[in-house]
Amino acid sequence: MMEPQLTSAERSRLRIFRHVAAEARVALSVARPGGESVRVVRGYIETEGDTERVRNMCIPVRRAYLENDPVNMSRIVAMLRATGSSEIRQRLEAFERSYAPIQNELESASILNDRRITHGEMFEKWIDAMVFHDIPAKRQPFLAMADELGKAVEGIALRLAERIARCLLDLDGIVAAFLGEPTDTVADAAPTADA
Repeated sequence: MMEPQLTSAERSRLRIFRHVAAEARVALSVARPGGESVRVVRGYIETEGDTERVRNMCIPVRRAYLENDPVNMSRIVAMLRATGSSEIRQRLEAFERSYAPIQNELESASILNDRRITHGEMFEKWIDAMVFHDIPAKRQPFLAMADELGKAVEGIALRLAERIARCLLDLDGIVAAFLGEPTDTVADAAPTADA
């Protein structure tokens, strides 16, 4: 495969994305030992050990999800589409088709305690609370939402986080192919000197 023409900033962004994906790969395998989902009982993650494992998964997922993050998946897709081969663009189209149901889920809403709330709003408040669990002001929006709407919000948000993590890994496979690199170890995505 011909070496893609990238600026140093673009190459750096892809290296950081690969590192974020490597973190997600490890965290997802730890959060889901043996491929099993984290147990959610009555809407809450069952044990504190499970909560800590999920927190580690949430950090890279949040980065890949947030629109203002340089390694947001949509930004990475746009960069690859602009500079990638026709094969890469075809793989990106397949990726976008697989990610579309998650985007639809984020835009959908539930009625909880007579209030309509989008799953995206639930997810964003929950993931901020998970990532910034030791900062009370960052946890408060989620805690208030859970008090108002009930326990179901954590279960919904967790399932979305797991699905987004798997999509992050799928996109990492395309980035790796774009760069001509392997995908399956953390070392493959370690930042390089030119990043």
